[in-house]
Amino acid sequence: MQLFYLSGISLPDLFATGNTLTEMPGEESVHISRVLRMKPGDELKVTDGKGAIALATVENPDMKGCTIRLRELSVKERRPFSLHIAVAPTKNIARFEWFLEKATEFGIDRITPVFCDHSERQKLRTDRLEKIVIAAMKQSFNCFLPVISEPVEFDKLMETGTDHGNRFIAWVDEKPRPHLKDACKRGTDTLILIGPEGDFSKREITLALSRGFRPVSLGSNTLRTETAALASCFIVNLLNEPG
Repeated sequence: MQLFYLSGISLPDLFATGNTLTEMPGEESVHISRVLRMKPGDELKVTDGKGAIALATVENPDMKGCTIRLRELSVKERRPFSLHIAVAPTKNIARFEWFLEKATEFGIDRITPVFCDHSERQKLRTDRLEKIVIAAMKQSFNCFLPVISEPVEFDKLMETGTDHGNRFIAWVDEKPRPHLKDACKRGTDTLILIGPEGDFSKREITLALSRGFRPVSLGSNTLRTETAALASCFIVNLLNEPG
């Protein structure tokens, strides 16, 4: 059974009002009606991207506005920490989009593209990035949609992104640093900075350290930007696994 995204609403609020008949957004309506050719009575699942999933049946498979009847609701609690990765977009945008997809599958709360002194890419289409994380959320049956923040300059991020309990910055350096798995505290909101292909500048590193970011290692190998960002996502999620 496929999962669809019902944007701009809260499923628990709809159930609370008793209004269980609703219309799917345009792209989802086309997918249901034209691509899958679903018929009245066919079952599907929908999520609001905020932790709720509902079983539903198709009422009117109109590609201009497919109506569905919501039937059963389940709500998943948010985990006791948030993961925010601020990462420089790669020159090859496909590599950055790959990271978005895989990070969404693993579990991530916010992704902020950050433009650094050595960044080779200075423009992004956030609407396209949002479509990628929506598709990854549905494919992995995840009911929490990551937030894609508007791209920000590194210095601006330093003014606004310093309220996480865990704040780390990773860069290529021969000096010994604690591994992320050892430095990261379980159950704590975490922000990790990952630089561009040319790495962070010395100025940026100094600024981040002065704002309370701690230097960490992701291992002995030199990783590409998107690999380092995904490794950080995996490490934090694994560290916070129950048990």
